[in-house]
Amino acid sequence: MTPLLKATLFVRPDAALLNNGVFSGAPLHGMKSDMYQFIALRHELRRHGIELATQDIHPPQESALVLVLDQVEAFQDFQRPATCLALCLMLSEPPTYYPTNWDKARHQVFDRILTYDVQLIDDVRYFRYHYAIDFEDYPAFQPVSEAEFAERKLCMLAAASFAVLPPPPGSRSLLYERYNTLRWFSNQQPTHLDFYSRGVHPDTYASFRGAGLLKRWLPQFVLRAIVHGRKRIFDRVYRGSIPPLEKIEYVRRYKFAIAYENTEGLNGYLTEKLFDCLAAATVPVYLGDQLAPDLVPPDCYIDRRQFATHEELYQYLATMPYARYAEYVAAIQRFMKQVPQGILSTAYNTRLLTDALLGALPKALRPVSQPSISLSHG
Repeated sequence: MTPLLKATLFVRPDAALLNNGVFSGAPLHGMKSDMYQFIALRHELRRHGIELATQDIHPPQESALVLVLDQVEAFQDFQRPATCLALCLMLSEPPTYYPTNWDKARHQVFDRILTYDVQLIDDVRYFRYHYAIDFEDYPAFQPVSEAEFAERKLCMLAAASFAVLPPPPGSRSLLYERYNTLRWFSNQQPTHLDFYSRGVHPDTYASFRGAGLLKRWLPQFVLRAIVHGRKRIFDRVYRGSIPPLEKIEYVRRYKFAIAYENTEGLNGYLTEKLFDCLAAATVPVYLGDQLAPDLVPPDCYIDRRQFATHEELYQYLATMPYARYAEYVAAIQRFMKQVPQGILSTAYNTRLLTDALLGALPKALRPVSQPSISLSHG
């Protein structure tokens, strides 16, 4: 039997991901695992004679193919051996969290870069994939009866990342917009928003412009009062955490869900935040990827940009009759029937990733190309 070509998936140094934990499908840090794309990729590469494992099992220095997941800085001084035939980078985390990852100067050490940002794609060094959605794991779609509509609570928001200060100029972060929406409901309509989270980081409450000067000159009791006031905004609407495998069940208890990405303007960063709502037949209030209307019909969700104020948004949600709501749900149902076979599916994006990785290898090591996946839309 021909030995398998050794490959490395280089992940962040997290015990839950190392030792091939990234391929286990087990919940990660209290959340459903979002690593299903890599499970599928590992199976597909194995079909082509390539065995993918994390860096503690397949050290990069011993692998012919290395796929680096967001760990750009770890490879800036990488002493690449001759046996490393292809060194590829996959950008999955947005610049909101890892701005230096998107510095093209730091990409020079890689042979190929896989990204969802269409503005970077040239099919020479930068290749596109989409944020794959695990449609196969969603429950069968259930429409919303008028009786269920009447029983549902108004709105929910599930997130852990927020910013209590506006982002610096030029930033595409939406973490402050999330906080703004939560703060408005907490102050104006606290019974109409339920907030779920595994926990907001304590540093969020203590974030200040020029924090060093404030901490030096303001009395401690003033600083504590500011922190306490911010924390109360969250606590007033907090309803606990959602069990990792029960998100759809929780979301379905609500008519609407605040579904803001952490970043806007990436032209392709469309994540599960929108689709979890659609799977639950809950109408999302969406803000994020400006290409979303190209992939998801606009009648499936509420575009937050269409409302000048939170009050205006609230009035639209709170006064919506069942007949209008049923139109949203019907559009969602039509969309969800076709989308699993399309360009957002795990299967389709596994093919995109596999083709890009195999194309980075010398031609003598590339397997025969497989038939491309047919699309049901898009």
